[in-house]
Amino acid sequence: MWNTFKFSWNNNSPALSAVGRVLLPVLLMFTVACKKEEIPAIPGIISGAKHFCPGESGVIYSIAPVEGSDFYLWTVPQGAKIVSGQGTTSIKIDFGKNSGSICVRSNNDDEASEASCLDVIQGGVQNMWCREMDFKGGGRINATGFSIGGKGYIGTGRDNVPNKYKDFWEFDAVSNTWTQKADFGGEARLDAVGFAIGNKGYIGTGYNVITVLNDFWEYDPLLNEWTRKADCGPEGRTFAFGFALGNKGYVGGGRDNTFAITFADFWEYDPDADQWIQKADAPPRQGAVGFAIEDKGYMGMGILSGVSTNSFFCYEPILDVWTQKTSLPGGPRYASTGFAINNLGYIGLGYDGQDYYRDFYEYNPVTDTWIQKPDFAGELRSYAVGFSIGNNGYIGVGGTEINGGENFDDLWVFGQ
Repeated sequence: MWNTFKFSWNNNSPALSAVGRVLLPVLLMFTVACKKEEIPAIPGIISGAKHFCPGESGVIYSIAPVEGSDFYLWTVPQGAKIVSGQGTTSIKIDFGKNSGSICVRSNNDDEASEASCLDVIQGGVQNMWCREMDFKGGGRINATGFSIGGKGYIGTGRDNVPNKYKDFWEFDAVSNTWTQKADFGGEARLDAVGFAIGNKGYIGTGYNVITVLNDFWEYDPLLNEWTRKADCGPEGRTFAFGFALGNKGYVGGGRDNTFAITFADFWEYDPDADQWIQKADAPPRQGAVGFAIEDKGYMGMGILSGVSTNSFFCYEPILDVWTQKTSLPGGPRYASTGFAINNLGYIGLGYDGQDYYRDFYEYNPVTDTWIQKPDFAGELRSYAVGFSIGNNGYIGVGGTEINGGENFDDLWVFGQ
């Protein structure tokens, strides 16, 4: 780390002894000055939240002091900004919309340590709603969607003009971005049913503003292609509910072309055989919401005989039976939104014919109980789209029909 100089002289030489007495202190000072400081230790664990809401500000991260370090150099994800604390053991961050890593190195005048890092993810803040990147297809209502792996999908629907749509969009939860994909294979429509089985998505039934439909389509995200499959049941329906259980899909309820008849028939789809099999009738409902938890399907809310309900039911495919469960405590409604995360179900929002809702509830199928969770953070609405990715649930788009109506393009994530 430094040079060593060797000097010798004859102690009997007064001149050399005098030189030595002068040079020795200088050489010692030179040796100390040239010695480099040791590399400081790597900082310990970074304390702070692992999840953040996009655009969240004033979030603090910190470490314990490191012996031998004079200052600390922090780096943050793209789009984030350190607003205070750079050089110290604690910083305050204003986040952008990107996940990434927060890293810190301990430094002295000569050396820097290796970095200590904490991976942080946008969205998924526990028991809290975060606004994600707005849906790029524009505000709309009566759309449908599903999720496959780490991606969510939204398509079809209408606006208030009303224009009906068949465009189809993919949401990447990691990068918080939307990408337009191949248009839905059928004609433009609203109030269709959507779900995913394995690595394929399915959309079918619905209303084209002239007649109700029963065509059914499969989406392959790897090929970005739609393929028409066997029609769902013998007649068209709209405002139905659906879910997937294992390697089968299920569709039931809804209404006919007159909007007066409410269906009770319930159908199981086998994608391998491309075949529909009629199962035990479901409780008749229009505008119900459905989801699946483990090996059972659940359906609730909706309209019966022109009246909103808050009743809730469970379907067991092995027994092919429906069983009534505890009703949603938030009161009757239809056009609600639901999804399932880690063996718990979630339902919220909707309309009762007079009022719109943003309340939100968690259902435990083991105890058959509901717990109210934080209200949906967006505007009051109905006909929104819900799906889940990992430990997070997503609700987006939807709208109202009061005073000409309003359609929304926002997307929100709820962290379990």
